[in-house]
Amino acid sequence: MYQRTHAVLTLAVVIVFCLYSNNCTVSLAKDSFPVPYNSEPIDRGEPLSADASAAAMTLPIGFEAHVVASEPIIQNPIAMTWDTRGRLWVAENFTYAEGNTRFDYDLCDRITILEDTNGDGHFDHHHVFIDSLQILTGIEVGHGGVWAMCPPRLLFIPDRDHDDVPDGPIETVLDGFDITGPSYHNFANGLTFGPDGWLYGRCGHSCPALIGSPGCDEEYRMPMEGGLWRYSPYTEQVEVLTTGTTNPWGHDWNAECECFFVNTVNGHLWHLIPGAHFDQTNGIDPNPYTYELIDQHADHYHFDVGKGWQNSRDGKADDLGGGHAHSGCMIYSGTNWPSEYRDQLFTLNFHGRRLNQEHLDRSESGYLATHAPDFFHTGDTWFRGIDLGHGPDGSVIVLDWSDTGECHERDGVHRTSGRVFQIYTGKPHLPDGISAGFDLRQFSDDELAECQRRAEGWWVNQSRLVLAERSTRKSISVSAERLLQQQFENAKRLSDDDTRVSETAHRVRAMLSLHLIGKLQNDELIAQLRHPDEHVRVWAVRLLTENLPLDAALGPVPKDVSTAKHIHVSSRALLDHLIHVARDDQSAFVRLALASTLQRLPVEMRPQLAAALFMHAEDASDHNLPLLVWYGLIPLGKHDPDALADLGAECRWPRTLKLISRRLAGHIESHPSAVNHLLISVHTRLQDDRGAALEATLIGLREGLAGWKNAPEPAAWKKISTAIQLITEGTRQARMQTLVDELSVVFGDGRAISVVRDTALNSKLSIEVRRAALKTLIEVQPKDLRSICEKVIKNRHLQVTAAEGLT
Repeated sequence: MYQRTHAVLTLAVVIVFCLYSNNCTVSLAKDSFPVPYNSEPIDRGEPLSADASAAAMTLPIGFEAHVVASEPIIQNPIAMTWDTRGRLWVAENFTYAEGNTRFDYDLCDRITILEDTNGDGHFDHHHVFIDSLQILTGIEVGHGGVWAMCPPRLLFIPDRDHDDVPDGPIETVLDGFDITGPSYHNFANGLTFGPDGWLYGRCGHSCPALIGSPGCDEEYRMPMEGGLWRYSPYTEQVEVLTTGTTNPWGHDWNAECECFFVNTVNGHLWHLIPGAHFDQTNGIDPNPYTYELIDQHADHYHFDVGKGWQNSRDGKADDLGGGHAHSGCMIYSGTNWPSEYRDQLFTLNFHGRRLNQEHLDRSESGYLATHAPDFFHTGDTWFRGIDLGHGPDGSVIVLDWSDTGECHERDGVHRTSGRVFQIYTGKPHLPDGISAGFDLRQFSDDELAECQRRAEGWWVNQSRLVLAERSTRKSISVSAERLLQQQFENAKRLSDDDTRVSETAHRVRAMLSLHLIGKLQNDELIAQLRHPDEHVRVWAVRLLTENLPLDAALGPVPKDVSTAKHIHVSSRALLDHLIHVARDDQSAFVRLALASTLQRLPVEMRPQLAAALFMHAEDASDHNLPLLVWYGLIPLGKHDPDALADLGAECRWPRTLKLISRRLAGHIESHPSAVNHLLISVHTRLQDDRGAALEATLIGLREGLAGWKNAPEPAAWKKISTAIQLITEGTRQARMQTLVDELSVVFGDGRAISVVRDTALNSKLSIEVRRAALKTLIEVQPKDLRSICEKVIKNRHLQVTAAEGLT
């Protein structure tokens, strides 16, 4: 149903998009760059000068803010990145417009390069790389060109001779990042090469995407509603990594190469867990069988959730962190700022006009962020921080959109202002041995390998990227490989001279670099599954399985037969190793990586790995694991309900068992044996767990049959309904008796039609339950069926079913 509905919506959007833009988003046949204009109301006045805006920042003692670029050189900056020469590339977006216009296709967006030619820390030269783009929301440099996110397309602009002039036609790498409906804000944005060599990007929830290569059939595309995706420039694979959140607009990696991203409205900070379905504004996931969603990875909000995110503007949330909207994400790994800020996460709070600071700690299977003191606040009411990051000298660059509006821009856009600030302590300088005018592309293999040992994260990331690019053209020198191998094997000795970089960080850096240059084979990775460092074991799991396709939002994506056979064989060879790790590893962090890997395995192999994970009773209340494992098991509900019931019999996690039971309830007519088997198995555990498993199963059955009038009675039901008398805990027995009474009605005479009608119309219930109730009403055909269908047809998740009822 989702695909049918999405196809209809997509067709409508394409028609509107063509009317608005004449299907022109890549380049326009214009004689010169269109002059940007302001549509901001005149009574808003003019922004402060760039220098006055810098002076309006309240910074910690010892810090300074300096203007490194501003209008007219830089206007409406929306994203940035660095190249191997330490130059700053800035994306300037002029086409974004107010609500009644959405995008002004008479304008163009551009990419400008800022350069410090004499090494004094100031950008004294600028050059426009390209000025014919539209809806430009993200840029990255590497692999012989520039990558640009221009929804609905991911573009590649070749510049293989590195002369800062595009070499030829712009290439569309991916498409399907559509901008749909009335919302034109929460769309695709941001591009960054990750430490694993993949290109990462983000997409908002309000603009569902169907990602694929140009011309790709819809069945092979990746549906996505919010979250992060990634693309491999080596294999051309594309993956939807997460689903959910509202409007992610910033991501970065910590020292151990774990990715985190920030978001707007429903929780501001998230640990990127491949395969996760995260909470979102309306609580509705595109996959109807997720049932429950993983919440944010922070112990706080930057607004009063009791009053709602809409009431966090205009200083109302100043005491909590400034408000609900966040843009840009940086985990500081430089050396210019004092050590207390190293490895802290920073994000710009849009309405709070400040830089929030978060402290990341390992917690349970993942991470938990706590609120550290906000780093700066500005009195400039035009400040609209949009992106940030640190450069080769460790100083931090902050982009300021500079406007009085916000991301929705209902009142107009001030296009002729924009600032680039540099925040630093002391006098920023390049690392020892590096002089102005450097270019990492001119470094030898050994010099690039040595850069992996530097304390400045910028040099680590850029040198790794150059090594990876170079390895696609030639073999990396044996001596460079040896240096990286030494760093991996002897991290403690190599890090003695600089305590700012942990042994773990050194190991993971070297490990990923060796992998990217093709010097870490599968047998070596398998050996690392027993490494004493949990981060090394996690990366061994990920790298061993990264070529296996990850489920998209709706489950496994079809592959051609030859690929499927290759994946089947290779994953079988790995499965025994993964099962042993799942059983024996004492780190919940490693088990989280294995839970993600469930969604890469062929469906028929998933029960064995899941059963090994279920052996860890201590994970039953973990923030991530019970739901993440469930997401990997969802396809079994369709392909093998009996296998899912067998897993339920072994499951010691009540939350996951409840969801298994709920999924099996949907097959109670076509596959009653699965429900019956599950009931019998949990009945046998009554004495062991005092009814906890049976209660979870009954709750799942009640939720799965909530929209039903009648359902066939399981053969074991009489035994179950009498067994609850054996429960010694009075409160639990009372709860279970209520469940049995309610289900007995469904298994007997059935619910009243009035109850089913109320269920279909109850907006607080899940879409799956409401859809089931609507289908029941369509079968029964009460007199008010037309009225019921008309009331719900505006809900895009119920449209198809309601339309069937109206026919």
